[in-house]
Amino acid sequence: MIDISNSTVMVAGGAGFVGSAIVRELLNYNCRVICFDNYLHGVPENVANLNGVTVIQGDALNQMDIVKCMLDNKVEFVLNCIGDTYVPSAYLWPKRFFDVNVTACLNLLEACNICGVKRMLYVSSTEVYGVADVAILDENICLSPVNTYAVSKLAADRLCYTHNLEHHTPVVIARIFNCYGPRETEPYIVPEIIYQLNRSNTLLLGNYKAERDFTFVHDTARALIMVLQSDVKNGDAVNVGSNNSYSVEWLAENIAKIMKVKNLRIEQDPKRLRRLDIDKFQCNNTKLLHYTGWKPKTSMMDGLEETVSWFYKNNSRWSWESFVSGNQMLK
Repeated sequence: MIDISNSTVMVAGGAGFVGSAIVRELLNYNCRVICFDNYLHGVPENVANLNGVTVIQGDALNQMDIVKCMLDNKVEFVLNCIGDTYVPSAYLWPKRFFDVNVTACLNLLEACNICGVKRMLYVSSTEVYGVADVAILDENICLSPVNTYAVSKLAADRLCYTHNLEHHTPVVIARIFNCYGPRETEPYIVPEIIYQLNRSNTLLLGNYKAERDFTFVHDTARALIMVLQSDVKNGDAVNVGSNNSYSVEWLAENIAKIMKVKNLRIEQDPKRLRRLDIDKFQCNNTKLLHYTGWKPKTSMMDGLEETVSWFYKNNSRWSWESFVSGNQMLK
């Protein structure tokens, strides 16, 4: 086991959704936290006024920015949350997705070696599994991604494996399933439902029968930090999810109850359907439990209530509303 307590930890992409939750959770370890972000998707407000956090604006596509940040701050551990993650955008900007998801990851891996970082955790995605013969996914099934975003994440996922194999880079891979909660920076399904129900009792959705494994973002963040410290071998991958799945329809109905929306109507909008969708993703988290003993602290309903509460307390607005309008797709 590795103990990161009282160490200096860099969260690359720390002003984003998952990254900003990790930043907060690291403070419980008495870490000095370096938040490195270029604000492509993250927002400064997500990490504002946090004692013990140093925020540095930098571009991971410029390796010298990363190296300088690591050396200047004597970074010991890195969690790489950098990513273009919103699937519909990958249809429009595939090159940007490969730049952000693959080249930035390579730059971080090389910087870790240059700067003598003790270990890096790469936040991968369950989208790398793609279409599978089973609905409950463990780490050993075939990797068959079916969209550009997923292919870019798989490239970075396997890059971490080979970089460890060829250069002995101390890196472990975490494939996260869907998470939700405060400070979401993209119109994923939970914030999109909240966004729409704040304006109307009619929801326009894509494949609302699809099921996904959802975990509250701070539970996901805790799991990622635990994997970073675990005895999982460098170069290996671990699933991070709850081992429970919920349909989009279930989410819509229960968020409507929390928001006290009456006479809910759900309509399917063909424009919101993915070009190739997957009916169900559910996590087999046996490996995660074996190495970390992690258990989620927040139930699905409590997490949804906390997310809605955060939305209301923050002017009933998500940071992504300025950039994306009505283009929800299940992520």
